[in-house]
Amino acid sequence: MKLKPLAGGLLAITLATVAGCSGSSSTPTNDAPDSGTITVKGYSGIFEDVFKTSVIEPFQKKHPKIKVNFVGSANSAENLASLRAARNSPDTDVSIMDVSTSGTGNKSEVFQPLDPAKVPNMKDIDPRGKVEGNFGPALTFDSLVLLYNDSVTPAPTTWDALWDPKYKGKVVVPAQPDIQGTGLMLIENAKAGGDYTKSVDQGIARLKQLAPNVQTWAPQPDSYTLVQSGTAALAVGWNARGQYYADESKGKLKVAIVDEQTIFQINTINLVKDSPSPAAAQTFINYTLSPESQEAFTEAMFYAPTNTKAKPSEEALKRTSLDPAKTAEILQVDWTQVAANREKWTQLWRREILAN
Repeated sequence: MKLKPLAGGLLAITLATVAGCSGSSSTPTNDAPDSGTITVKGYSGIFEDVFKTSVIEPFQKKHPKIKVNFVGSANSAENLASLRAARNSPDTDVSIMDVSTSGTGNKSEVFQPLDPAKVPNMKDIDPRGKVEGNFGPALTFDSLVLLYNDSVTPAPTTWDALWDPKYKGKVVVPAQPDIQGTGLMLIENAKAGGDYTKSVDQGIARLKQLAPNVQTWAPQPDSYTLVQSGTAALAVGWNARGQYYADESKGKLKVAIVDEQTIFQINTINLVKDSPSPAAAQTFINYTLSPESQEAFTEAMFYAPTNTKAKPSEEALKRTSLDPAKTAEILQVDWTQVAANREKWTQLWRREILAN
């Protein structure tokens, strides 16, 4: 089943007008664009490792007077919660998180707009990755995929493989509010003819049918490890990490970019309100959005670049969510609406899926 390509234009994130101030009113401790120390908060684990070597280290060679500290978070929700807890005395300058969570941060004034003069690479960001009001744009594009162990035959080509009875107790799906579970629900809802802006009942019904096959809705340490080890046969995961682990495991874990619709996952890079070092932070953000940095991260970890001038190798690009052969299968999602429904949908999962 084919759906329309993701439409161009700004991400559907409507931002409330910022009136007045909240949180800290302290002045920055360091406002130099070419020196100082900045703290970046983002995903822990392999993302942190690869981001340090392919983005932070080259940046520090170009800007030796700016020191970058990276603090890992397990997920975007944890990241945002820690920023909120420190609002009266921010200790972080830059935050990387998924777009639905950063949209919440923009509305609640956890983040502040970027200065286009200090972040000129913003102008070259793909329209799908721009955020209204000059708030943090897309750093990476990714997509939902099927992960499978090399013992699985034939290789899966559609999401329906998850429901195959022969994989009873061998499937892993991270549950809502993890957006991997959310994404699968939205995909199945659309396949059944549903409109998630009105109801996700059809997606919920489909996942209830999947429950007997699910080994865990809360994979530990993660889906990639369980599939690679053979503890699970199939799982839902992100393409970039899946491609990386496929190489690391020498093919024990494999990735199926399915022959039907998937969802676009967007990570944004954001300037924390009352950042201790906003000028240096924006120098760093501008570098991460540059063609040079975007190409390096794509080659290292297969996140699709968001800068339209970035030109990674054809081989790397074919393993990303921007593979030209697959982009027509992107399901359009308003992540602002997803964020608004997060709690309601989480309760629905608990009642209808996890409780059974």
